[in-house]
Amino acid sequence: MKEQDIPELLRLMEAIVLFEGDTDFSLSESDLLSRGFGANPQFGAIVADAGNGKLVGIAVHYTIPFMHNLKPSLMLKWLYVDTNQRGKNIGKRLLKGLAQYALNNGYKKFNWLVLVNNINAQKFYQSLGAKPDDKWIRWTITPEKTAVLAEQ
Repeated sequence: MKEQDIPELLRLMEAIVLFEGDTDFSLSESDLLSRGFGANPQFGAIVADAGNGKLVGIAVHYTIPFMHNLKPSLMLKWLYVDTNQRGKNIGKRLLKGLAQYALNNGYKKFNWLVLVNNINAQKFYQSLGAKPDDKWIRWTITPEKTAVLAEQ
């Protein structure tokens, strides 16, 4: 990812958030610049460039600094390929790049979440040798319930 990719990265990030059914996308180019570059970047991205300055896919990732073994864990936040570019192995190449990044930086594996109803993504990930983690269930708490809990 390069700084000049920021506008396209933002476009694809918004596209996946909308695809996921969320509507409160509030990232800006300055947010991505300040959080993705500098001494301590909070995220990174493997990008697929169409060759004309336009990105056609992204694999956005971040690190959980340490786990039970005192080693960091790599998390894939978003994998997204423009709808008109799907079926061209772009997603596979993005994940290959992320796998190379993981191995080159001491991560043994990486993890991600998939929408329950995104069957195409699940089939794609299975075709690469990935499998669902049957040991964990994702939990969340709404802002309203967080406020109630904080007051207890």
